[in-house]
Amino acid sequence: MTKKAPLIQVKDITKDFVNDEVVTKVLNGVSFDIEQGEFVAIMGPSGSGKSTLMHILGFLDTPTSGQILFDGNDVSQLDEDQLAEMRSMKIGFVFQAFNLLPRTTVLDNVMLPLLYVKMKEDDRIKQAKSAIDAVGLSHRLSNLSNQLSGGEKQRVAIARALVNNPSIIFADEPTGNLDSKSGLQIMQLLQDLNIMEKHTIILVTHEKYTAEHAERIIQIRDGLIVSDKKVDSRVIANNEKELRK
Repeated sequence: MTKKAPLIQVKDITKDFVNDEVVTKVLNGVSFDIEQGEFVAIMGPSGSGKSTLMHILGFLDTPTSGQILFDGNDVSQLDEDQLAEMRSMKIGFVFQAFNLLPRTTVLDNVMLPLLYVKMKEDDRIKQAKSAIDAVGLSHRLSNLSNQLSGGEKQRVAIARALVNNPSIIFADEPTGNLDSKSGLQIMQLLQDLNIMEKHTIILVTHEKYTAEHAERIIQIRDGLIVSDKKVDSRVIANNEKELRK
C-alpha cells in the first residue's frame, strides 16, 4: 500500500523582506513535514521568524525561495487570488486579538466565512450553529460579541475557524489576551478538537507551557529550526482542580 503524503511538506523555504534596498533575511532554509491530524506547536522568541512561517503556511504570504506542498500539490508560487481561494477553503485562523465584529451576534460572527460560499441561508445557519455547539456556546447564540468574556470571545473565534470544516486550524498566540484559567480552557478545547475530532492544528506561541499542549514542538530561532521533537509528556488540560482555580 502506498503511504499517503504528508498534509504539508516544507522544503528549504527562505523569506527575505526588502525595504529601501536593505534585505532582511527572516527564514533561512526551513524544512519539515506535518501529517494530517497532528497538533504541532511552532515556538520561538519575538523576531525568530515563527509568525512569518505561519503566514506562509496559512497562504497569507509566499516564500522567497523553496517549495511548499499541500496535499501533494505545489502551492509555493500561487498568485494572490489563488492564495485567497486556498485560505477560504482549507484554512481556519484563531488570533490573539479575537478579531470579532463587536456589535454583531455570536451567530453572525461565526457565519462570516460562509458568506463567500454558495449555500442556502438555512444551511449557513445550521453549519454555524453546529460549530458554536462544538465550542460549548450554544447558549450565547444571540449575544453580541462585546457582551462576552475574553475566553468566550476566543471560543467564538475558534467556532468561526471551524465553520468551513478546514484542513488546518492555525492558532496564533490564542491565550495571549486571556487569564490563566481561560487560557487553560482554550487549550483544552484545542486538544479536544485535535484528539476527539482529528483536526490538524498548528499553534504559534512563545510560551513553553502552552506549546506543551501540542504533541510536537518545532522551535525556531533566527529563521532556522533549532529543534523538532515529539512532546515527551504532553500536558492534558482537563485537570478539574486547575480549571477551578
